[in-house]
Amino acid sequence: MLISAYSTRLEFVPHDFTPVDEHFRWHESGEQDAGFAASLSELEDYVSRAGVGQPAETVRLLIGHVRDTQRSYSFTLDGADPAQLARLTAWATEANAILVAEGALLDPAGRPLLAGAHGAPTGKVPLTPESTERAQTIRSWLASAHGLQIPGDLPPVRSAAETRTRDVSDVGLRIIGLVMTSDFASSVIAGSPLNQRAMQAVFPHAMAALPPTERELFNRRETGAARKLQRRIEAANELLWAAGRTTLGWPTTDCHPTQVKDLVLRRGEQGFLDGLRLRGTNELLDEYECLSSLMWALNNQEALRPRVYSDADPRIVAQRLIALEWLLKPQLAWDDAQG
Repeated sequence: MLISAYSTRLEFVPHDFTPVDEHFRWHESGEQDAGFAASLSELEDYVSRAGVGQPAETVRLLIGHVRDTQRSYSFTLDGADPAQLARLTAWATEANAILVAEGALLDPAGRPLLAGAHGAPTGKVPLTPESTERAQTIRSWLASAHGLQIPGDLPPVRSAAETRTRDVSDVGLRIIGLVMTSDFASSVIAGSPLNQRAMQAVFPHAMAALPPTERELFNRRETGAARKLQRRIEAANELLWAAGRTTLGWPTTDCHPTQVKDLVLRRGEQGFLDGLRLRGTNELLDEYECLSSLMWALNNQEALRPRVYSDADPRIVAQRLIALEWLLKPQLAWDDAQG
């Protein structure tokens, strides 16, 4: 029997089956493997088509698993041998992998995840114990400190073993770009746009790395876009925290743009990048889980029982969440990160 497995763990998980193929999502350069990404996109399209009319939560979790896959494995085994099937379940559980066998999507125990020839969808999309435990801890704190009851079935963020952070230099350039974008947006709103060429001269690499939506603001200088992008100073502040350059409080009050701008721009591009270090992955994931759960609560306050209205500002939370999603999911372009 040919088995294809899609694992969210970064590290290779050894097995004793007959190998056919194995792929890792990332090149040594840090670039994403284009062929690997294309194969995941095809699998996601298949899940979307096959999932029509099936439990929405399962389909959503399944698509999330595919998007976060770090390694794929192909191997053969004897499907009639109970001992090999037991080892497959143990291995897939350790690898946090979904399986494809004989045209069916299966969980580590071999149960179907979508209805089809293998029967009703009795399987569960796997999650690592580490991510589940983090969610329980963070959500218990949100309940005790802020009265926010987050449902236990809300998917947690990934664990450190499943997470690849961006290169710190890319993060530094993104921080500079966000601050410049927010500053330029403010000048457009005020009717006196800043000198783009001067910004380009002082921060050439950060300007070159701007995503399309921000580049368009510099080119078109539209007030409507400027009002939206002005808030990206909050995303910059979150990434500053991730780099250990500032502290953050509960997201109720806007940051001070002048302070953020001074922290980031006063020493020039290389001066800011020198010595930049990211916080530990687990600390970043704690923050990511907190923001993800908080955003769910803000979007579903009417459904909370008992009903609680948080004092957190959803606009600030959204910008912070976008920043961390981009940082912790390097396969995403900035404009595709969601708050």
